[in-house]
Amino acid sequence: MSCSRSDMQEVLKPSGTSTPIIAPNSAEPTTVDNQWQRLEPGLEFREIGYDVTNVQVLRIDPAYFRLRIGYDVASPGRVSEWAAALKPVAVINGGYFDPQGRATALTIFDGVVNGTSYDGFGGMLAVDSADAWSLRSLREQPYDSSELLNQALQSAPMLVVHGAAIEQPNDDGDKARRSVIALDQAGRLLIIVCSWPSFTLTELSQWLVQQNLAIDAALNLDGGSSTGLVVSSESRSFKLDSLVRVPQVLLIERK
Repeated sequence: MSCSRSDMQEVLKPSGTSTPIIAPNSAEPTTVDNQWQRLEPGLEFREIGYDVTNVQVLRIDPAYFRLRIGYDVASPGRVSEWAAALKPVAVINGGYFDPQGRATALTIFDGVVNGTSYDGFGGMLAVDSADAWSLRSLREQPYDSSELLNQALQSAPMLVVHGAAIEQPNDDGDKARRSVIALDQAGRLLIIVCSWPSFTLTELSQWLVQQNLAIDAALNLDGGSSTGLVVSSESRSFKLDSLVRVPQVLLIERK
């Protein structure tokens, strides 16, 4: 898919919420924890039980992979369609978008800057000119237009900062499908999805720091019907498709 330029507006609500058609087989809490499974050098996969579902976690080593933002307002696609078109190792949906399909915050793809940064809230995943990854709170460290960034996406809210769960004063108590990106203490990227509406934002924030994931920072992405993750590795494939077309995705590509 190509990338296109657009203006953006500030929206805090998820772009869509939906409940999966098929419910989990059991109403009993699941306790599965498969530990880390090596899919290929620098790429690991894990499933952790929560409530009546599983949370999928992908761990990516920057020594083996690069990050890239996909953005296409004119021709958005389901996450599986982005995967089929661009053939990354993995792809997850991005941040929020408005009814016209425009991202509601700053987007940078291949050095092209679109939109306006969130101010005083939210967070940003960025790749600088040296191909180094960072994930930061925009309240703590606002975006500076003089920064030399090759890739960036913004979303809200931050769930974990400096290894601590963040209070969620705007949590309305709704449970939804969830998409999360995080950096661990070793600088690896974690991609986290939950296909069942099991977490409020507060519960998700607390759950992330309770797991042995060594998370330093975590950012909530658009959830609900936008949640999607497709993995196509050397040893395993995984697909949790979005239920709607999304204009922005995060791509994981081999170096």
